[in-house]
Amino acid sequence: MISRRHFTQGLAASAVLAAPGVRAQDPFPNRPIRLVVGLAPGGIADITARIIAPRLGEVLGQSVVVENRTGAGGAIATRAVAASAADGHTLLMAFDGTHVTIPAANPAIGFDPIGEFAPIGKAVDAPVLITSHPTLPARDFAEFVKLSRQMLTTGSAMGRLYDYGTAGVGSTGHLTMELLKQRLGFFAVHIPYRGGGEARGQVLGRQIPLMLAAVPTTSGDIKHGALKGLAVTSAKRSAALPNVPALAELMPELKGTDINSWVGVVAPARTPSAVIARLDAALKQTLAHDDVHSRLLNAGSTPVRSSPELFASQIAEDFARWKRVISDAKLKLDT
Repeated sequence: MISRRHFTQGLAASAVLAAPGVRAQDPFPNRPIRLVVGLAPGGIADITARIIAPRLGEVLGQSVVVENRTGAGGAIATRAVAASAADGHTLLMAFDGTHVTIPAANPAIGFDPIGEFAPIGKAVDAPVLITSHPTLPARDFAEFVKLSRQMLTTGSAMGRLYDYGTAGVGSTGHLTMELLKQRLGFFAVHIPYRGGGEARGQVLGRQIPLMLAAVPTTSGDIKHGALKGLAVTSAKRSAALPNVPALAELMPELKGTDINSWVGVVAPARTPSAVIARLDAALKQTLAHDDVHSRLLNAGSTPVRSSPELFASQIAEDFARWKRVISDAKLKLDT
């Protein structure tokens, strides 16, 4: 039989649990999840997010909404997610630009890519692709370099033949081209955009002749002849574009070159470990789904199912490597 004293204590405990802000932890997720992309639509981060979001939502039992928040090469979105509630309902579609090359090139960027985030998992890898409009008078990147060197030697008018676009200052495409310029001794002018998709539109419209971005950004255009692939920066050719040569094939001095982009999902630091584990399992299940897997492959990416620990290690290692590259090459990345 329940005594009056125990009954009164039970009522008091129930009242405390029912009070606003003092309740048992809600199950995760309990509302739609925002998957924030820091670049304009059309780049590798946006393409990956839109392929995985519907299936990820099905696995989690809540809709996953892709939100593009552009500016500063993805830094604005990255800072916003870092400052959001650490409850798993706001995630960042991180890529090597936001978490490696841009902060490595600019320590004053305003966020710590390692300390302010909890990695969930890498989703895809993809080589950087050097793409041009079909009217560019060069069949591949080696011929483009030759044309540029001739211009430097003869002092001929450069026009806009040597402009190249990327996803922004400090992006992997930007650092790659500046490194190639230094190693090979040719001329090219950087034009930064708010994402690879925006740069793609400029090349298609013949506003600029050349761009660098991850393979998925322009692979479809190359397959249909709207754009031309000059080279990929990976050690071997991309399975999605087998007719586009690797840099090392074209120029012996670039033997060993292997530069790739990646995309993954991160949450704000201090997100509970149980929530990270739930998201990690859901992301792995999503990437294993036949339709998601095939769509990512067709876009030119390689799906990857890594753990939070492996993803965290890669971010730290890549950051340190690009920091050394920038320092050793004395790259200046004002524009």
